[in-house]
Amino acid sequence: MSKTSILSALSEPATSAYSTADGESDVKAYGATQACSEVAQEILRSARPQDIELLLFHTTTSFDLEDVTREILHWFPNVNIVGCTSAGEFNKNGYGTNKLLAVAFLKSEFSIATALVPNLGEVNFDEAHEIASSLRRTLQSREKRYETEQHFVISMLDGLSRHEEHFLETFATAFGNIPHLGGSAGDDLKLEATYVFYNGKFYSDAAVLLLVGTQKPFTVFSIDHINSPVSKLVVTNADPETRTVYEINGEPAAQYYASLLGMKAQDLTPDVFSMFPLAVLVGGKYFIRSIQKVDLTTNAITFYCAIDLGIILTFVQLGDCIDALESKLDALREQFGEPEFIYACDCFLRRLEIQQGNKDDEIKRLQQKYNVAGFNAYGEHIHSVHLNQTFTGVYFAAE
Repeated sequence: MSKTSILSALSEPATSAYSTADGESDVKAYGATQACSEVAQEILRSARPQDIELLLFHTTTSFDLEDVTREILHWFPNVNIVGCTSAGEFNKNGYGTNKLLAVAFLKSEFSIATALVPNLGEVNFDEAHEIASSLRRTLQSREKRYETEQHFVISMLDGLSRHEEHFLETFATAFGNIPHLGGSAGDDLKLEATYVFYNGKFYSDAAVLLLVGTQKPFTVFSIDHINSPVSKLVVTNADPETRTVYEINGEPAAQYYASLLGMKAQDLTPDVFSMFPLAVLVGGKYFIRSIQKVDLTTNAITFYCAIDLGIILTFVQLGDCIDALESKLDALREQFGEPEFIYACDCFLRRLEIQQGNKDDEIKRLQQKYNVAGFNAYGEHIHSVHLNQTFTGVYFAAE
């Protein structure tokens, strides 16, 4: 058996191009059965199901989710399994889309308790404290116990629920000083439905929480690559409940945003949003408020993060995404030692930005160097804050 305590495996995409014998290109369908089989066999070459404390997976919505459920349960019987749908998947083999990623945390180094949080908009402080207390009691009842400073929290949440801020603020006091990271589920940029997986089922309008105990050296971190502010805009008409902005500086929002870029509203796509983000200034630091979509009928812009009437948005200039991430990871290695593994929630807009810059080989080099695995999210969670266009993760040092 491998000495590592964290394993990851990434499947082939749901469809893949290949060449026929006569030199023509064709497309091969690749379903959930093959994807689950592929990742399971790779993981099970290094660990038995009974060695696994928890299996965490992220799947494209291109796979049939009922098939994913059936197959993942078949390959990992009696294993605690959680996950969510995604907008991209990656590990040391590089960025991917339309794939399935699995990460196995082994019992040798981890003790993990999990909980489902349904009805995200209705959860209150009392319920949050009871859920957090229940997770703590579960870990305290285990034979192998860890100190408070040896715990961290991972959250996965329905990425189209619009309840990230409420959820994170509600659970902030419940977990106290325990570090918290996570991401919002995606659906391959379809913006139709996103799901979390818990106890053998996929759920919408829900979140999954993991309280993780380990003796491994670790740190939770988040990095963006905002360079400098460029110009400020004021939201003059908005619906905060739906995170929709109708007017900026008194002008139709989408039309005004596009005009600042020398474009037309119909030219606005996620590729554009990734390169020309808007941000808000909070506590002296800029945080990106990523655009989800535009409505050409109403000229409205909908965001992935909370938005409000009168808020000041700032066009920000981005630095080099790869350089910023490498500098951060190198600093963590210097502080904590050589990496064993990094689990990450990486905004899908960062992937689009990297791919537009033809830097796939550069990000793959980093993913291999630091053994990175995770998913592209519709938003990232760090402690009590919902973020966009960040790389947020947990760094595990090798012992």
